[in-house]
Amino acid sequence: MAIPGYRVGLACLAAAGSVVLAATLADPALAAEASPATGAASFPHYDHVRHSDQIWGGYADTGARFTSISGSWTVPTLNCSSVPNSSVSPWIGIDGFNSDTVEQIGFDQDCENGVAAYYPWVEMYPADSIYFTETVRAGDHITASVSVSGSSWTLTEKDTTRGWSKTFHETGSDQLSSAEAIVEDLGNGIQPVAPFGSVTFTSLTANGKPLASAGTVNSTDIERGNTPLTRNSSLSGGTFKLSWLHS
Repeated sequence: MAIPGYRVGLACLAAAGSVVLAATLADPALAAEASPATGAASFPHYDHVRHSDQIWGGYADTGARFTSISGSWTVPTLNCSSVPNSSVSPWIGIDGFNSDTVEQIGFDQDCENGVAAYYPWVEMYPADSIYFTETVRAGDHITASVSVSGSSWTLTEKDTTRGWSKTFHETGSDQLSSAEAIVEDLGNGIQPVAPFGSVTFTSLTANGKPLASAGTVNSTDIERGNTPLTRNSSLSGGTFKLSWLHS
């Protein structure tokens, strides 16, 4: 199903103090797992949220009440030779496209002094990101899901190539106004991004339906001024490819 291009510009999202979310893990053992590891202060620690327009690429469904999204993608290979310090993040989530909260899970793919690095995280914006320490490498197959029942959220990310899975149980009351699969240029404004070729999202479902038929489909590109930096393929069922166009 080909979807006509569509971009929605958002104003800056509400300050973190405007909404209070209680982020709780299911049990003490899991809480220990989810805490940043020793030395995690070296992690980039971005807020994975649309501070301004033009920093999200991908598709978002609107026009319904969304209580779940799931999907898969393969970790791309970064070319850090031309952009030795940069960061971009693929993720799936609920809210954020036209609201001031986001419930999301994914990972950062960074170039740090010319070396590629990948950091998985979960975030219940406006609460801070929780980075966790499982290993992610280029070529790994990732599956992820976000769902809510009442005020109880479950966010899961799996690296099926390496055999790990992380599940977070959070609480919060949110708008449930969008469901999306996004590649985000991290930071407030367009930041350098190392060439990564493309990211193909597959098996995307929202509310149990393919993303292309679960709501009103919106396509958004990362842009610098009037220059698009990403390009989406058409959304076919639950599959699309986002291509990076510039270094």
